[in-house]
Amino acid sequence: MKTSLAVLVLLPAMLFGQQPNLSRAQISIPGVKGVLQLDVGPTTWEAQVRPDGKETQMRAMDRQDHLLITAFLQKVTFPASAEKCRDEWWAGTEKGLRNRRVNLSGLQKTSTAAVARVEYVIPEVQGKKLQMKEIHAYLGSRDLCAEIHMSKVLFQPEDQKLFEEVLATVRLSAEQNAAESSAPGAGKKEEYLAQASRLFYQQRNYAEAAEMYQKALDLEKQDRTLSKSFFRALVDNLGMSYGISGNLPKAKETFEYGITQDPEYPLFFYNMACTYGEMGKMDEALDQLRQAYKYKNNMIPGEQFPDPMKDDSFRNFVKDKKFVEAVKEMQRP
Repeated sequence: MKTSLAVLVLLPAMLFGQQPNLSRAQISIPGVKGVLQLDVGPTTWEAQVRPDGKETQMRAMDRQDHLLITAFLQKVTFPASAEKCRDEWWAGTEKGLRNRRVNLSGLQKTSTAAVARVEYVIPEVQGKKLQMKEIHAYLGSRDLCAEIHMSKVLFQPEDQKLFEEVLATVRLSAEQNAAESSAPGAGKKEEYLAQASRLFYQQRNYAEAAEMYQKALDLEKQDRTLSKSFFRALVDNLGMSYGISGNLPKAKETFEYGITQDPEYPLFFYNMACTYGEMGKMDEALDQLRQAYKYKNNMIPGEQFPDPMKDDSFRNFVKDKKFVEAVKEMQRP
């Protein structure tokens, strides 16, 4: 049974999708003191932890005014300040743009005590009008660098206020714990998710990760606050933690619950098939794989659908003619 998320989505303290009327995004890095806060406006947001556990990323991409917002919080190895973080990070961003022969119009750098900015307009890409305004805003403190990246296609001068409204809300609190700024009653869920993420992604301690994920899911059942993407990731990671640590009945129970809540999400069915694979039940595994392929187009953006023929959970079936032919039939366009 393998980790099925191509983009690792779960979940340190303060990292969960918000409802549209809860626009204050807060992100932190598991095990590191410090919180980045900003108001992303009337939209949902979600975040993910980089596999090495040193960076957390946030994105809010569904504003009706089409302002796209992403944010990054990273633990760095140098004394951080706004300008130092800009110096370290912008050089690589600019090089990438230049290598792609992207023309940057009106490039300017400005700084205040708290924020160092780079802003420009991309008039066109490959001959097509774009007129995309981009702002990269950098903050730094202690051993933390943060970047807020905003962009808007078909930018008009009056749109500048949209960028400024967001930037006015940005705060990097290097000495604040994530739990100190959490919503009332949410701290325990966040604490369990933070511990689970460290155990799952960094320590590969799947048995203890399952305990923490289970506690988080139990709280989520009582008070649904996670976005659909993060709920899916929580159930996936809990079920896989049970499966990898050998508790196949609990893995099966977890994916069954996920299917009752989200019956068209393919990876719940795929991971259920993996569970049956580990149990040696080929017919049941094939039934679940057929459902997974049926809903294959409902993946979370960034996920990759696994190949059963390369998945260790089906190691006992890959030489079985019935299994091979059934998978080939599922994989036909």
